[in-house]
Amino acid sequence: MNIFLTGFMGVGKTTIGLHLSEILELDFFDLDQEITNQAGKSITELFDKNGEEYYRVIEKDTLIKLNTKKNLSVIALGGGTLTDQETCNLVLQNNLCIYLYKSWEEIEKSLPKLENRPLINQNSIAELRAIFNKRSLYYEQSQLKMPINAVFKTQKLANYLKLLTNR
Repeated sequence: MNIFLTGFMGVGKTTIGLHLSEILELDFFDLDQEITNQAGKSITELFDKNGEEYYRVIEKDTLIKLNTKKNLSVIALGGGTLTDQETCNLVLQNNLCIYLYKSWEEIEKSLPKLENRPLINQNSIAELRAIFNKRSLYYEQSQLKMPINAVFKTQKLANYLKLLTNR
């Protein structure tokens, strides 16, 4: 079993995942970083040169490798990882997937701070909102939905997970 973190770009999957893995004393993997390491190219380069469909194939292959590691790990997914049904099934079966939730209004405020994201460079605000709405349907399949707001603390999430997993 692994603990997966999902949600739209900019919700804090990597930051929260790193902190959570430290508290729980687990390995941490960022799927986007693993893909970058494996491919030798940035996510933006992969999208620009080969397209999203090619990227999703690499993403699925990398995720399968991470998911088969024997040690329980915290894995931050990309914002679109769950949009592939086969990949979504892989994540949800025998794992715990946590949806790190922020409202569209909160995400929209943070968009100017997010650099080098293929979706931001290629889409208008209206198109990004439509992508957020479509992806939310996939995120909602997660076993746990965690609002990321002013009162969120990674330690509280870790304590809850310790109860769930008897760790």
